[in-house]
Amino acid sequence: MAKKRGAFRGKPKKYHAEAKGKDRLAYKEVVRLLGENESVMNIHRETGLARNTIYAIKKEFESKK
Repeated sequence: MAKKRGAFRGKPKKYHAEAKGKDRLAYKEVVRLLGENESVMNIHRETGLARNTIYAIKKEFESKK
C-alpha cells in the first residue's frame, strides 16, 4: 500500500554522473575503466568499490551508448 503511494523510493544512488567530490571521481574512474573493457573484478580490485555497484554503473553506462 505505502509503496504504491510512493512512500518508499529506495536509497539514492551514491555514484552517478552528477555526484560531487570523491563519489564523482570514483564514478568517472569506473566509467573510464569500463570504456577500456576492463573486467568488473579488476575494477573492483583497483577502486575498492563493491562489484554490485560497478555492475549498476555498467548497466547505466551501457544504456547511454
